[in-house]
This record gives sequence, structure tokens and C-alpha cells, in this order.
Amino acid sequence: MGSSAAVRFGRLPISPATARVVMAELTAGGLLSQPHTSSGRIPTQAGFRFYVDHLMRARRPSEEDRDALEARLDADGDSPRRLIQAASRHLAVACEQTAFGRRPRLEQASIRRLELLPLHPGRCVAILVLGNGVVIDRVVDVDAGLTDVDFVRAANLFNARWVGCALSEARRRLRTELHAAECDDPALPLLQVADSALERPDAPEDAIVVEGRTHLLVGDEDVGDMGSVLSALEDKRLLLELLEGVECDPGRGPRVMFGEETKINALQQCTVVAASYGMAENRMGTVAIIGPVRMDYARIVPWVGCTAQAISGILVKRHVAA
Repeated sequence: MGSSAAVRFGRLPISPATARVVMAELTAGGLLSQPHTSSGRIPTQAGFRFYVDHLMRARRPSEEDRDALEARLDADGDSPRRLIQAASRHLAVACEQTAFGRRPRLEQASIRRLELLPLHPGRCVAILVLGNGVVIDRVVDVDAGLTDVDFVRAANLFNARWVGCALSEARRRLRTELHAAECDDPALPLLQVADSALERPDAPEDAIVVEGRTHLLVGDEDVGDMGSVLSALEDKRLLLELLEGVECDPGRGPRVMFGEETKINALQQCTVVAASYGMAENRMGTVAIIGPVRMDYARIVPWVGCTAQAISGILVKRHVAA
């Protein structure tokens, strides 16, 4: 944008000549750049950083919008993965950008109880309640010869030994007992049922969900090599590492990362806005927006923060009800 256009559109009480001097100083300071001799100035990533950190006036969603968001997520997200998928989907629509998120971390969550409900011979529903408010239900295959009494005994055995343990520790100790058990040990089938009921360790493909990729394709702003950006969005391990590197506790607000700060070559011309969710100071996961450096930060940053807060509120509510 040239000096005259800046004065006119910004309704600045200065002359274009004064604006040119100011813009030259900002260019010298690395906050503006001039791609071509005859072109106007545009903000650099350092310029956008200064704006976000010092000048931005956030436009927070209304209380009505926030209540509606939490209600939708609570209704759509009846499992940890579906909750983050619903949050990412609604965030992508609200911000008109690509959204992605990490489902709640499970490995260090303590176990509150396990319930086993038989469906029919060879299958049961395992309901695992964790101390961080997450409730996991999954259908598992079991020995077709097990009776309803066996399921009760297996759940009682599990709860007596591993309630209060971290999920990862319970899994390790359970596997140790399984390997040590004799073939004729009457507890062996019960241990096998309990092992089948435990949630598997997080894999990137399961931990990360991405929604709204098409927003990158229809946007007018430059995000760099589109093929490389889309490939990065398909690399769940890369996205998981990115979100794991977001050092912000729930309640501290979103973090804005520009280009090089993401440490991903394909995203050098992109911005990631991320916020963590959880209970108290326990960070359980992160939701984020990825888009061009020139985005509406005043609207998008608060939406990312409100979405993380909505997820936290749902997890707290489910923790109390569990």
C-alpha cells in the first residue's frame, strides 16, 4: 500500500509526505517491505508480530456465540476424537481457514474405573473412565466363551489392581502379568479382556484431525507452495510435533506462530494460531488454525481461544459427571 492510500483508507491526520517518512522508517526497521520499486509497502512477518503483540484489538465472539459453540461441541463430540474433530470443523467454518487439533493426551491420565458390558458372544463394550475427564468407549473382541459373570470379574480385577495408575503404567503392568501368566491360570482370560479394553498408545494418525483444507485452495492470499503446504497437512507426525511444541497452558490464551517459528519449511509463508485446552494447569491437547500471514487476526485469535475454552469446559463437566 502506498502512502496516499494508507492516509486515505486509514483516515490518518497526516499528509502523504509524512506517511512516506514513517513508512520508510518502518521499512528500515524491518516491519515493512517493498517487493518492487514501484510498489507500495506491505507488512513483514516481524510487522505482523508487532501488530499481534502490541496493536491488535481482539474482536471476541459474543457470549451467545460462545454458548452456542459449547452446546454444539458437547452434542457432536461424544468421544475424545469426535470432540476435537467437531471443534476443528466448527473452527474452520468460523474462521474460514484450515483447522487442526490434537485429541486429549491419554498416556499420563489416571484411571478411575473400567466397565465391561457384554454385547453378544465374542464382543463387549469397554468403558474406560479417566481422571482427566475423558470417557472412552469402544467395542472389543473377546473370547466367545466368556459369560456375563466373567466380564464382571474381569472389570473387578482390573479396578482392584490399576485404578489410580496412569494409563501407560497400567498397560505396562498388565502386559507384564500377561507374559508371566501360565496357560492354565484362571485369571488369564480376565487379563486378556482387560488388555483388549485399554486404549492403545497415541499414534499420529489417531491423535491429529484436520478440517477445512479447501479454505487454503479458495483463499486469495499467498501461502507459498500450495502443494507443499497440503503435503504438510497430510503429515500427521509433522503436525503432532508442531502442536506438541506449542508451549501455552490452558487459560493463557492463543499463541501465534509465523513462518520460521513453526520450524516447518512448507509453512514459511503461513501463520499458525494455536491454543491449548485442558483442566486447571493440565494441558491435554491443542487446537489450531493455519492460514496466510495476512489473515484477520483480531477475529481469528479470539475464536481459537474460545474454542479451546469450550473444549476445556466440556472436559471439566464430563469429569465431574463421571
